[in-house]
Amino acid sequence: MTLVWMLLFNGFRWREESLGLAVLGFGVSVLVTVVFPLPPIGPGLRLRPLATLRLLGFVAREMVVSSLQVSRQVFAPGPPVRSSVIAVPLRTDSDLMLVCTSIALSAIPGSMVVEVGQPDRVLYVHVLGAVDEAGTASARAGSLLLEERIVRAVGTRQDIADLEAAAAAGREGA
Repeated sequence: MTLVWMLLFNGFRWREESLGLAVLGFGVSVLVTVVFPLPPIGPGLRLRPLATLRLLGFVAREMVVSSLQVSRQVFAPGPPVRSSVIAVPLRTDSDLMLVCTSIALSAIPGSMVVEVGQPDRVLYVHVLGAVDEAGTASARAGSLLLEERIVRAVGTRQDIADLEAAAAAGREGA
């Protein structure tokens, strides 16, 4: 916050009051954090290096393949490209995993999260080119695979247990 304060008041340009601006900015920063404390953060990310590399490789591959598919669909002659909005029920209860999956899905070309059903943990995803049951099932399976890769890369033990319990119960996106 002190850096933002200095930027707002042009405190990085050397002049007599620059040191005073820095001290005042630091004081305001401390005051704001004491008066308006943030809520405690529960168990957050647990970075697993090998699973993170798998996740990054998977996302990179999906971005390249999806970019080529979208380009082909857009530039190919013929009827206009159709799309669908599909419901993807997630298998973990973590808000962090919900957000990470939503962001990753939206970063991949051809898919965009249009709504998040918070109580039921359902993502409504707009998918380009998924017009039949096979296309929507494939898009749903890809979304769930992305969720699994994210949970295994950065999720807590509870998130991984939720994922495995859903797989054992047969809730693979049903």
